[in-house]
Order: sequence, then structure tokens, then C-alpha cells
Amino acid sequence: MHTMKNPDNKKYCTSGFILILLTVFLGMPPRLQGESLSSKAEKGSSLYQEEQYDEAMKSFVDAQIESPEEPKLKYNLANTHYKMNSYEEAVKNYQDVAATAQDIQLEEKSLYNIGNALYRQGKLEEAIEYYKKALELDPDDQDAKYNLEFVREEIKRRLNQAKEREEQQEEEKQSCEQEGEQEQQAEGNQEQQQEEQQKEQQNQQQTQQQEEMKQEEQESGGEKPAQAKPMTPEEAERWLQSLKEGKKKPPQQEKRSGARSFKPDKDW
Repeated sequence: MHTMKNPDNKKYCTSGFILILLTVFLGMPPRLQGESLSSKAEKGSSLYQEEQYDEAMKSFVDAQIESPEEPKLKYNLANTHYKMNSYEEAVKNYQDVAATAQDIQLEEKSLYNIGNALYRQGKLEEAIEYYKKALELDPDDQDAKYNLEFVREEIKRRLNQAKEREEQQEEEKQSCEQEGEQEQQAEGNQEQQQEEQQKEQQNQQQTQQQEEMKQEEQESGGEKPAQAKPMTPEEAERWLQSLKEGKKKPPQQEKRSGARSFKPDKDW
């Protein structure tokens, strides 16, 4: 990309990056050669060359009081505003000169400098239009051609930068979303692991309790013996009768099913 030069009075001195055409008119037309007006204008021009722009502005304003419609005084005021970074005021004065000047060269310089002032304000598209207008009046103006091409390249560069920033922001957004999803997934996995650990601990506790219960049953002697069936009233009566007769043991209970009682072997 080109770097723009910053000449004064059409001389290609490199003190900046955009060509500046700020020619201050030292002489005044014959009809303005009054002693007061001429001295004020020359004083303003001298102060301008010395970069004392505040004092130069005062001298040009004083001179303009005597000749308010003089285009060259307006042009010098516009240049001074430009040097003081008052670009809006500079544009107004340049536009006034371009609209009223009878000199095509002065009009073309004003249009060119409007382009420069608009560029300084970041109004690149508008600057391009004024460089084009200047070239319509003077197609051979190399400064205007140079700045026109430079500003076009600057627009492309800024558009590319904006696109890159937008893409970068989109990538960062997607990255943040992915990180958020990964964090949520990790939290979910952690909760699931905790639940599984709790279930496993519960199962272990239940298994341990069951084993302890089995061990207690084994230590207590296994199953409890079955209780004897209670005697019927008839069996109780016979048992009492046998006690009276001197028998020590109660009679054996008969099976309720009606089967015959067991008979011992006979003695021979």
C-alpha cells in the first residue's frame, strides 16, 4: 500500500501520508492593494509560513473585514483552519471558495483540499468524490490521482480489517459456546459418577448387612426346634390316670390319622 506524501505548495516533501495542497497567496489583486489590507494579508501569510497559525488567523480575519468576498482570503482562512485541525471549518471555507471563485485553478485546489479534510475526518467515500471533482477540472493533477488511489486502497484495507474482526468475534463466540457445552457435559458426567458411587455404596451396605444376618443365624445354632403339639383333653385325662396308677411317663400320643399304635416284639 502506498504512503501518502504531504507537500506544501505542490512540492513533494514527505511530512505525512496524504498529499496536502495548502498554497497561501501572498499577493492580493490590484484592487486590494490598499496599504492596510495588503499589510494584513502579507502579515498573515508570513505568520502562516512560520506556523503561527493563531496569529495568522487573526491577520486574515482582519483583512477579510475590508474585503469579505475575496476568494483568496477565504482560501487562506480555510488553509489555516486545516492546519489547526479544524477540518469542518476548513471544509466550509473551501466549499465557499469553490462555489464563488472565478479562477478554475483556485476552485480545483479547493475541491482537492476538501477531499483531504474529509479524509482527516474519516469520511473516505466523500473524500473520493471530491478528488474526482478536482480531476474533472484538472485531469493532470497527479496529487489528486495519487490521493484518490490511496483512499480507495484504504477503504479496501478497512473493509478487510472489519471482516477479519467479525470473523474473529464469531470464532470466539463459537469457542465460548463449545467451552460452555463441554463444562455442562463435564458437570453432568460428574453428577452421574456420584450417583453411581452412591448406588454402589448402598449395594455394598445391603450386602454387608445380609452377610452379618446370616452369620448371626449360624452362630445362634441354626433353626429353632419345633414346639410339641398340645395334648387333647382325652390324652390329658389318660395321662392323669396313668399317674394315679403309678406310671411315670405319659402315654405316647396316637396319630390323629386313626392308624394302629406300634406293638413291641413279643418275648419268647
